[in-house]
Amino acid sequence: MPMPSSEQLTTTISPTAPGLLPSGERLPLTEFDDDPVDVVSTAIDHGEITLPERLVLTLAGEVTPRWAEEHGFRQVYAFETITMTFPVWVGVHRDVQIALAEVPMGASAAVAVADDFFRRGVRTVVTTGSCGALVPAPAGAFYIPTKALRDEGTSYHYQPASRWIDLDEDMVRACAEAVAAAGHPYVLTPVWTTDGLFRETRGKITARVAEGCQVVDMECSALTACARFRGIRFGQIVYTADSLADEVHDPRDWGKAFRSLAIDLAADALVRAG
Repeated sequence: MPMPSSEQLTTTISPTAPGLLPSGERLPLTEFDDDPVDVVSTAIDHGEITLPERLVLTLAGEVTPRWAEEHGFRQVYAFETITMTFPVWVGVHRDVQIALAEVPMGASAAVAVADDFFRRGVRTVVTTGSCGALVPAPAGAFYIPTKALRDEGTSYHYQPASRWIDLDEDMVRACAEAVAAAGHPYVLTPVWTTDGLFRETRGKITARVAEGCQVVDMECSALTACARFRGIRFGQIVYTADSLADEVHDPRDWGKAFRSLAIDLAADALVRAG
């Protein structure tokens, strides 16, 4: 059976009226509002607790607090939600003060936490986490996103609708230099960011690879959009965990062995970014 192209996968949007559904109704995600003042955060004093200008965001689970402890970082703040609390640690890496924080998996959840951090004096961010390999690649291979396909909903609340969002070229360079300086190969690539963990169908994978995406994640496009909205320089380093390159999915232990190294590299990139 032939696989659908990316155009065939988007036929619910009228090609003659971008953002309109066949019914004539407008897709809500196209209704971008550039007002920087939202109702919820007006009750939060973001100046009460400020963070260093440089921040590493991780998706590394229990490895993040362990890395913080091993490197002498101290907790200075925590963002509380109804389900979890997300601490921020501050310490010195290569003679530069940086902050370190974990965000939850998924575009919406990650941005809900990160956006609070972004408004506390942060100016430069490097995020690291795992990704799925769409093409043959070993576990633990490093990829640096150059742009992200916005197949999620969160980014559209922070930037006008578009298919792609570019990452900051200087931040891409800093990430690449950090990985190379540590002796690891890397690949620059577009990344497919999706909300649908269990909707990564073979047809969609084939279409995304045809557009140049070698890996898939669940946060990049949304965090990039949020950072741009807040005037923050943003870069990301991802490492391959599971593989979707073959007919049968291979979880490969979800890349757990590479989490601490990835934080090292993100911190190095943050220092290089200046």
